Amino acid sequence: MSRQILFCVESNNKARTDYQYIEETLKRFYKVDRKIRYRAIYLGSKTKYNAKDKVREINKNIKTFIGETTVIYFIDVDDYDTSYDTKKLYDDIEIYCKKHGYEFVFFHKDVEDVYLGNSVKDKEKVSKVAEFKRKKMIENVDEFMLRMDYHKRHCSNILKVLDKYWQRK
Repeated sequence: MSRQILFCVESNNKARTDYQYIEETLKRFYKVDRKIRYRAIYLGSKTKYNAKDKVREINKNIKTFIGETTVIYFIDVDDYDTSYDTKKLYDDIEIYCKKHGYEFVFFHKDVEDVYLGNSVKDKEKVSKVAEFKRKKMIENVDEFMLRMDYHKRHCSNILKVLDKYWQRK
């Protein structure tokens, strides 16, 4: 049986930054599985996690695929620990995922902080992910930092979630 995995990422479909870090993670840690098809749903912003057009896009992908579909949201923590609004939005997204049976991956503080060791200005994100790929910097990322259950700076739970669907190398 085949499986489709939808990656709901914060970045837009022009920059594609978050998705590229996720793809590099898949290439480093997991065997290629031809029975799994994955694709990105570009939210453009975490505030659009439940926007009607994004929900429609997810549902369309689910309905047109023969096989099982898993939806995974990839969300930056950002200033979760210092901003009430950010914490509320983050918690709302996590609750939304649980309610709909979706997986939830966090990046603390953000995807660049996890993979590069520091946050990056918006205008530098595309060039930084390109450098990350070109220099094969995924090899320098500590696997332990990608297996966290709790929020800690420079960490994520990405491997804990992806391990459910892919076989390790």
